[in-house]
Amino acid sequence: MKCEKCQQNDATVFIKQVSEGEMREQHLCAGCALQNEGASDLAMPVLSELLFGAAAVPPPRAVKEKTCLSCGIKQDDFKKNSLLGCPDCYDVFEKEVGEYLAAMQKGTLHVGKVPAREKVKAELARLHRELEQAVKIENFEEAAKIRDRINKIKHPAAELRAPKGR
Repeated sequence: MKCEKCQQNDATVFIKQVSEGEMREQHLCAGCALQNEGASDLAMPVLSELLFGAAAVPPPRAVKEKTCLSCGIKQDDFKKNSLLGCPDCYDVFEKEVGEYLAAMQKGTLHVGKVPAREKVKAELARLHRELEQAVKIENFEEAAKIRDRINKIKHPAAELRAPKGR
């Protein structure tokens, strides 16, 4: 391709300018590019440095990507697949997981309904802890009441069959 200005030399410099939403492109030889009046004042020093090697253009800095040391999953992998590789990933990508969950739902905490069987499991676990504590401090009357509540939850039909005289 020939230089647009002199039409003699091969174009080795390609200048793209965007002005007021319009893009203008020029194909120039090195000599014409240095004399180009249409190039912006900001571009000319950079252009001459590139042409004559006065200053080396620094390479773009590499951005260090977060990586899980346990499994090797990278931040881009998590963003692409929405999957984590191991339990340690939750610590490494804590911020990203929080942002991901916040974008999917109203918050990061579950505040919805809980299945009935899970409520029962949680209640039994709480009662067992209370029972252990009551036995530990030798409050046997309270321990017996807690034991009865546990049995009532575990075997609700047994109460119907038991004689009422006790």
